Amino acid sequence: MRRLLQTKNKMVSTTPTKSSCYISILNIIQGDVEPTEVHKSLLRIRERRIAQFIPWGPASIQVALTKKSPYTHSQHRVSGLMMANHTSIASLFNRTLMQYDRLRKRNAFLDLYRREPMFADGLGEFDDARETVLDLINEYRACESESYLRTPTGL
Repeated sequence: MRRLLQTKNKMVSTTPTKSSCYISILNIIQGDVEPTEVHKSLLRIRERRIAQFIPWGPASIQVALTKKSPYTHSQHRVSGLMMANHTSIASLFNRTLMQYDRLRKRNAFLDLYRREPMFADGLGEFDDARETVLDLINEYRACESESYLRTPTGL
């Protein structure tokens, strides 16, 4: 399971900071694996602090064990998939927001949208979507602090 946490096995390129942490992890392990091996691996991850978790809650690692599929053939004895919610994803949203701002500043690619009836009154939908992404970035940054649950989120 430690291999699933390695940077080279991630599908999204993010820029983690010192305060970046996992909110939750789901590992799906397929193949010939003993539950005791998985438990020992989880203990090693927690003891060695291989993964940083949110400071305001428990380390949430869920594990699902499945048998090998008879329909797909693999040369490996065990394969795994990790789905994680990590606060460093805010850096990806931030890059996307900066790219959008540059395009919007130049009014690039907006002619096609202005011709649509939905945008006849203006491009306010884009502005609302931008604000939603900005709120998401701020929420991910806020949940990195220990006082996250004690501070109002403005909802």
